[in-house]
Amino acid sequence: MINNIFNDIEPSPQMVKKFYFLDYIYILLQSCKIYNDKVDVFFNFKILKEKESLGESKYKRLTIDKSDLTNKQVQRYIYTFNQVIIEAVNYNLIKEKNRFINITDLGIEYLTIAEKDKRSFYHLLLKSMESKYLAFYHLVKLCYAQNKTKNGLLIFPIYSPGKLGLEKDKMKTNGSWIDYCSKLKRKLEFDCSRFLEQKYDLEEANQTLLNNLLNDNVLSNERDEIFNSLKYNSIINRIRKYWLNYFLNNIYDYPYSFETFNIWVERGKQLGVVHTTEFYPEFDGRLVFPTSLIIKKNSNKDLYQLYEYPTGEKLFIHRLIWNRDNQDNFVEALITCYFELKRSRGTNFIRIADLRERVCYKKRIPSYIFNEFLEKIYLKNLKGQTTVQISLEADRLPYETNAMYLKREPVSINGQYKNIIAIDYRKNI
Repeated sequence: MINNIFNDIEPSPQMVKKFYFLDYIYILLQSCKIYNDKVDVFFNFKILKEKESLGESKYKRLTIDKSDLTNKQVQRYIYTFNQVIIEAVNYNLIKEKNRFINITDLGIEYLTIAEKDKRSFYHLLLKSMESKYLAFYHLVKLCYAQNKTKNGLLIFPIYSPGKLGLEKDKMKTNGSWIDYCSKLKRKLEFDCSRFLEQKYDLEEANQTLLNNLLNDNVLSNERDEIFNSLKYNSIINRIRKYWLNYFLNNIYDYPYSFETFNIWVERGKQLGVVHTTEFYPEFDGRLVFPTSLIIKKNSNKDLYQLYEYPTGEKLFIHRLIWNRDNQDNFVEALITCYFELKRSRGTNFIRIADLRERVCYKKRIPSYIFNEFLEKIYLKNLKGQTTVQISLEADRLPYETNAMYLKREPVSINGQYKNIIAIDYRKNI
């Protein structure tokens, strides 16, 4: 049934190379413009990688690896470098022969555009990616098919024992873990009903999980037997991974690996095709939803075409035009979501990142559109041209803490990063 939504198009998202940040291709092209010896290209690539804080995970790094890298770290750098090379070759942006890498005319064209406008460069990359893999066609279609009532929302709930009211120091027996799995099952069923508006009986799936844990001697049938506390984190990770894969493969019918799904979702977020977050307020887990449409005809000026398929269908992202109507609608969403968060938090200043998640979900817009609109509204606010008062502060930014990865991007306003926001109606209007 799901296959019918793809109109005989055969996507191959699993063929993608293993890296998340699209800027990897940008810094490779920069390096290849200067050097053509592969060793020289690699060292320049490494320098730019650190300059742009690009990590091997889906998060940017806040720390720089020491100059005396371990062999494992060097191999990780080289692996990412080679993955980016293969994909860039597939797009005809570079050519590799023996120990030499040369940038092509198309690569020069992409690089020139990237140096003027990064967003346009991303759009060019989308066309290259989609022509090879049709991954976003598959992903966006799948989202809408699996949750029509919530405009393509996919949920991946994650609950540790603590989130379900089970204290760590009380998880001492096999029985406590069996009870946790049962409680988790019921919570997942509730979330499916709430967010997907479908009823799922997950008893069989839960029993499969327990059988796996029993067969691998992680747990035993003796409920009163003491559980090895050293295995606490490993069993949590195993249970979490099981349910994430179950949701992806069994509930959403995604036929590829979780790794493939992650790569395309994270790339899609950078492009404005989908939005994903692990930090949605009052939800434990991950949300994924489209900020784009695949349709044949469109008259909405807020939809921007990025790609046309052989079927005549077109991929449009929700890129709001800055006009009075959109400005007013954005401010309305901003105020509504702000006061919802303020009521639940009991404080005037809230995290901009939390507000961004709420507004992006409500308006179905990419996070970079939120950033652009907030900056424009704030600057108008400073000139007294808005009906609300907006205060933005820096607070403590991620790089001022001991964090290793930047998991939530702050908003840049006039070149300065802001992290918290307070909103109030102006009393003189």
